[in-house]
Amino acid sequence: MDLEARSLQPNVKAVLLAKLREYKSDLNNLKSEHKRLASANSNQAARDDLLESGMADAMSVSANQRG
Repeated sequence: MDLEARSLQPNVKAVLLAKLREYKSDLNNLKSEHKRLASANSNQAARDDLLESGMADAMSVSANQRG
């Protein structure tokens, strides 16, 4: 897309290249936000797994103490 915009007339080229820079910037921002959210979700999943195993241990200890 960059090469296509560069081959146009100067007045059109300037507008399209500015839009292209804006789109590239938006794309990079979205990529970094996605990476941050994906990392947070994987950390949350790991925490949930640890809590579930901890709860299972607590339940078995509780059951053993009762009887």
